[in-house]
Amino acid sequence: PGTPGQKGEPGINGKRGKPGLPGPKGDQGEKGEPGEMGLPGKDGMPGGKGARGAKGEKGDANNDVILEGKEKCSWEFSCNSLLDRKRYAPLLKHQCETCAIPNDDTLAGKAEDRIPGPSKKAECVITSVGSPVHFVSVQQTFGTWMRESANKSDERIWLTMHFSGNYIKEYENSNALLNDSYRIINITGFFYGCGHAVQNSNFYYQKGGTNIILRYGLDKATLGALLIEDALHHGRNYLFSNSKTYFNIAVDEKGLWIIYASSTDKNIMVAQVDEEKFSVIRLINTTYPKSKAGNAFIACGILYVTDTKDMTVSFAFDLMKGKQIDARFELRSSQSVLAMLSYSLRDKNLYTWENGSLMVYPVHLNTSLNRKKKQEA
Repeated sequence: PGTPGQKGEPGINGKRGKPGLPGPKGDQGEKGEPGEMGLPGKDGMPGGKGARGAKGEKGDANNDVILEGKEKCSWEFSCNSLLDRKRYAPLLKHQCETCAIPNDDTLAGKAEDRIPGPSKKAECVITSVGSPVHFVSVQQTFGTWMRESANKSDERIWLTMHFSGNYIKEYENSNALLNDSYRIINITGFFYGCGHAVQNSNFYYQKGGTNIILRYGLDKATLGALLIEDALHHGRNYLFSNSKTYFNIAVDEKGLWIIYASSTDKNIMVAQVDEEKFSVIRLINTTYPKSKAGNAFIACGILYVTDTKDMTVSFAFDLMKGKQIDARFELRSSQSVLAMLSYSLRDKNLYTWENGSLMVYPVHLNTSLNRKKKQEA
């Protein structure tokens, strides 16, 4: 044979062959970062009427209220019976003095005078709550209802619907709430959770997906921001899982507080806030794990934490002294979803949002303060 010729030019590509058999399943990839939190969807249709709840415990008798005047209840909420009017009258008319946390000697007594037992509890410690008064019902399982604490002449009521949203509802007064007559206030960003508060015409809320608390001016549309470092604020790491809440803002006789969970040890932390400067004054680690908590509120500088079923206050911590105190009491008998639990400085009662029912619980303080109030009356 002769010498091989030169290599020819490559031919044109042939037709694509048939796909081969699928290969073996690969290893599972790493979990990606959580996406940005979306806005809440539209309200669904109301569910069917639930089963009748268990009968609650008998409430405490109240002999301090004398009702006078017209036969019909002027408040109109759901107080159509004489019993309800007797319950509701002290909630609207009763005024309680601002409480002071005593010093160490007053609380515990000097070493030589110390007496064991519950008689040495601090003043302004809550010992129990009375039977709740139903305010109104809405068609949302989650939400918050708020009233102005600093100005009692301001009768407005604000509602957030759901645990996430970009607006709040403002009602001129209680009658407007009953008639569902409101105006919409669009806020900056979107709130998350059911732990908001209104104080001095400012709406305090978590900026969704962040560890930032925003202060939105309801009358002047001003905006302030406060970063809470080392705080759990996204994913399923809630402060209170029952209410989908990462931050709980509280207002009491001692000022403005922010309750949150530490990202370091997942204990409940409380930040005391300078309202005027909108800055953190100090941080208090209660050393109480968030996993044992259902909800919480602050009154007279004392943090009260419920159990995971939100039926009993099982832990109390004096934030002014930085130590646990003895305060345990039944909160409610219902096992419905407790989305919101808040102490109102305005009338010294507890406000709740229970599966769409807006409730008010009268607060009973320790006997030493009650005796003092009766002597001054």
